[in-house]
Amino acid sequence: MKVCVIEDDPLMMGHLEDMLKRMDYQVVTAASVDKGLEIVRTWEPDAVVVDILMPDRDGLNFILETRHLRDTMRVVAITGGGRLGSGPILKMASGLGAHAALTKPINEEVLRAALSEG
Repeated sequence: MKVCVIEDDPLMMGHLEDMLKRMDYQVVTAASVDKGLEIVRTWEPDAVVVDILMPDRDGLNFILETRHLRDTMRVVAITGGGRLGSGPILKMASGLGAHAALTKPINEEVLRAALSEG
């Protein structure tokens, strides 16, 4: 399975990439939504793990744009919650089409389940 990770925090990106590689997934990373969209268009991943709260464009924009690009791609939204807490943000992500919505920190078992459900 090919998985794209879109995360602006380098430590979290590395953590997610390491976990996914241990699960034998092919992984490509992006530090922004724009780069993530480019990867989706060219590499055509089976799944994307996308951070919701990022500085330029957020993960909600990504979810909206990719629903029309690749409707078979599984989207896992993640967030630490920020000032609002994670509940409302993850609920919005699910409402926009994310297949799973997870709160950081994320462990391998939870991530594996989110990518394989459905």
